[in-house]
Amino acid sequence: MMTTEERNEAASERIYQNAMLLIQGKLYSEASDELARIPGYRDADEQKAVCDEKKQNAWKDAVYAEADKAAANANVRSQQKAIAIFQRISGYRDVDERIEQATRRIEEIRQKEKEDREEAIRAAREAERKAKLRKKRIIRIALITAAAAALCAVGVFLFRKYAVPEIRYRRAVAQIEAGEYDDAYRTLHGMAYKDSSEHVARIAKERLRDAEVGSTVLFGSYPQGHIRSDEKSPIEWIVLDRQGDSLLLISRYALDCLPFMPYSFYQDNVPATWETSLMREWLNDSFLQTAFDPGEVRMITRSRVWNGGSADGSQDSRTTTDRVFLLSADEAMRYFSSDEARKCTATQFAIEYGAYRSSIGGTCIWWLRTPGDDSVIVPIVDPSADYAATRFGCIGTSGEIIRVGYNVLERGNAVRPVIRVNLAADEALPVPKK
Repeated sequence: MMTTEERNEAASERIYQNAMLLIQGKLYSEASDELARIPGYRDADEQKAVCDEKKQNAWKDAVYAEADKAAANANVRSQQKAIAIFQRISGYRDVDERIEQATRRIEEIRQKEKEDREEAIRAAREAERKAKLRKKRIIRIALITAAAAALCAVGVFLFRKYAVPEIRYRRAVAQIEAGEYDDAYRTLHGMAYKDSSEHVARIAKERLRDAEVGSTVLFGSYPQGHIRSDEKSPIEWIVLDRQGDSLLLISRYALDCLPFMPYSFYQDNVPATWETSLMREWLNDSFLQTAFDPGEVRMITRSRVWNGGSADGSQDSRTTTDRVFLLSADEAMRYFSSDEARKCTATQFAIEYGAYRSSIGGTCIWWLRTPGDDSVIVPIVDPSADYAATRFGCIGTSGEIIRVGYNVLERGNAVRPVIRVNLAADEALPVPKK
């Protein structure tokens, strides 16, 4: 059996070994507490002194880290906090130097804040000064603008009337000299400035010079897109006949849409003939002026047009003299070899104005100048009226000639203008050098 002394020795040894394990785990505070229980045992007192020192250093390191974290923030409050924390471990490591750095940083921050405040005040004063100058400038400009408004209006008018046409004209002349006839044509068309019409006529003749029957040529321009757009596009024409310098042309597409007679013709007791028609008036006035430059108008021959009556005189056989007209039923038969060739589509412009478009092939119905067949009488909508609807011939959507015709008030039929152009006048343009 162990004696009391031996038991005390064994207990002290266990405490000592446990303290050594705590030291190995760097738990110096706990190890110091354990060694304090066995003073004088082996080197417990020396080990306790070492643990106490390391415990103190660990605490200082934690305090140092906390102060270092505060010092990382660039504001006065954080720097002051760092100084207070560093002062708790004054003399440890480089703490005294870090306190001096934080003190200098506070001065730098306060100096920067002072400079920023002064800069902000200066910027505010500068902004106020500029605002006052801007206000004075606005008032001055308003006065000048008001005083010059009338002069500007006159200046713009004079510029548009004289300067713009001259600029456009010179550009077109340069384009002609460079052989860019299409660009020059677009610039000069409808300009009516100096000799622009002569240039337009020469370019038009150059386009038509080598045209053959059945070919497609460009002559004049007319709106062909959406009706909300004022932009014109070159008109494509099919050459129906050529006799020397004289070419008979029909528009490739139906260009517009309108009734053959005005709506008032019944009430006005006006006979429904080509001669008295709204169609003839529109073609030789509005369409002619819209589609062609004055130089081109001079090239369009005044043609004697037979009104489509019978040759024996039993029907109206008078002729008219027109620059623009429609084909007769016989001419549509003569100049087109088949129904397929007579098929026609309308431009977007004509469609938006009401031109009928077939769901099969998108073709339209287009007017002829030949009166409808009198053997077929179709009553008008008003059953109380004592007259029959007057009709004029058409080409149907399949290209067939509809001799019985359509009511002259029909709005869905389209228009294919016909013109005869004489190339005898004007010299040909010089061939551009290649």
